[in-house]
Amino acid sequence: MLSVNLVYGTYGESGILTSINNTKRMLYYLEPEGVRFYDNSLRVCDVLHAHTFGPLALLLVLLHKACRRAVVIHAHTTPQDMKNSYVAASVLSGLFKYYLEVYYNLADVCIAPSTYTKELLLQTLRIKRRIEVLSNGIDLSSYNCGEQRAAKFRKQHALSDRPLILSVGFVFIRKGIADFVEAARKLPDYYFVWVGRLLPSPLLPHETKEILNNAPRNVLFTGRVDNVCDPLSAADVFVFPSYEENQGIAALEASACALPLVLRDLPVYTDYVHGSNCIKFTTNQEFTAAVDALVKDRAKAYTLGENAKKTAQKHDLRVISKELLHIYITA
Repeated sequence: MLSVNLVYGTYGESGILTSINNTKRMLYYLEPEGVRFYDNSLRVCDVLHAHTFGPLALLLVLLHKACRRAVVIHAHTTPQDMKNSYVAASVLSGLFKYYLEVYYNLADVCIAPSTYTKELLLQTLRIKRRIEVLSNGIDLSSYNCGEQRAAKFRKQHALSDRPLILSVGFVFIRKGIADFVEAARKLPDYYFVWVGRLLPSPLLPHETKEILNNAPRNVLFTGRVDNVCDPLSAADVFVFPSYEENQGIAALEASACALPLVLRDLPVYTDYVHGSNCIKFTTNQEFTAAVDALVKDRAKAYTLGENAKKTAQKHDLRVISKELLHIYITA
């Protein structure tokens, strides 16, 4: 029996929280393989798997190393994705870099959610430990999108049957909210709906407040939702204008629901090919044109969505749980 202590913090409705929950599901799937796991336990196990970098995690990492047990750290956070989020985040990211460099180098194995993140760990944080690329994964069985969910979401937010353009994520500058709002101005006949947590006003940078206060009437920031499948069901096109991602779980979620994707052309999206399972853009003009084209060409939108769903299937938790077990055994 291989024992695993899964350590994590509180992340609200973030992509990191989704990754934590996905790891739990993978560990349940691995129980028949002889894996037993504990949540945030103080016990020493065969493997410590840390999804956070806080003081408790650091203490447990040091304890497990002292006991010569394997330490696996999920490297979700980099200095790059702290910038342009909340007040003082850009300044703190420089200081945080040094802590992350020390912390990640305590691991026997670091898990990076993408090849892009692996390169950041090597180049920006100078990680000298073994790094394995493992998708955050997606539990395809949890994404049951349909017309009833769509009707529920539209009714809840008083939205008519006009085309709905959706994005999901924290309301940060880094996530591309300025470009999202700008596209909405150019396409006033479409709803532009952003689902995701909105931080309290004192933590919002002035630029973010300006964007929210001056958004056109066809833009809606809903805040968090109970089930992301509701807005995904209601959407006609999913857009992800984020400037920095370590994988982009929101894009995988939209893929699971066979939505056509419009993604910023970032090196992290190696699984997504322009014109095959998504449309990629680099300028706001391309962004707006891609959205408009997919609303008007439903056949193309359908094909891209179905191909995106096939991409999501490669990241199913039952598939990648075997890779996680191999990391534990060889750590």
